[in-house]
Amino acid sequence: MLDLLGEEGVAVRAACWVKPIDKDRWMLYIATPIWEEKGPLEAYRQLTHAHRSLENAWLTGSDVTLVGEKHPLVKDALEILKRFPHWTKVKPPRPLFGGIPVEDEVYVYPLGKVKVTIYGMTFREEPSRCLHLSFEPYTFKIALVEERNGQRNEYPAETGIDWVVAAPEGATLERDEFGQLVLAWNRNGTRRRFRPNEVWSFAKLGLHGFRFLSQPSRNESVP
Repeated sequence: MLDLLGEEGVAVRAACWVKPIDKDRWMLYIATPIWEEKGPLEAYRQLTHAHRSLENAWLTGSDVTLVGEKHPLVKDALEILKRFPHWTKVKPPRPLFGGIPVEDEVYVYPLGKVKVTIYGMTFREEPSRCLHLSFEPYTFKIALVEERNGQRNEYPAETGIDWVVAAPEGATLERDEFGQLVLAWNRNGTRRRFRPNEVWSFAKLGLHGFRFLSQPSRNESVP
């Protein structure tokens, strides 16, 4: 079902099996931005289209509940995927999973993703400690030279401050009009380009399906 939705261009932000306390069966919850962008009727229409493409499926339409990408379930599902990136059953740390009272484990599907590395560089002992981000590795070390009040200061570059980010399916790296690498993906039905600091912020906040897969060992912040 999730693969078919992806082929139809339906973005999935989270998908998991949950057994609510007030239900007598398990329910497959799927979070998609189409819920907010085009409304529940259009979201279920596309779900029905994908479901009809399944052959010999035991899954019925009544087994599936669609929610929007802003639903609390998305945040809780992504938190589980940070600790358990593979499909498995997990006991939620709280009795409410995404605001839903549950009586058992939940099964969270790993999301289809595109891995993107954000490379970081800073200048050692430079007062501002500004962190520079790029989608391309810093293949050579440079130094920042500053002249102030007749005094010349040289700050050596420090690299290896890198993050690996899971971007939504369909995201691709491409060159902008200035020749720099940017990440292009469909947001709200429009193909848009985003720079490394914007993608870093999306992953930090867990927005739009972005999340960190690995982070540098020491704590770095992005202005």
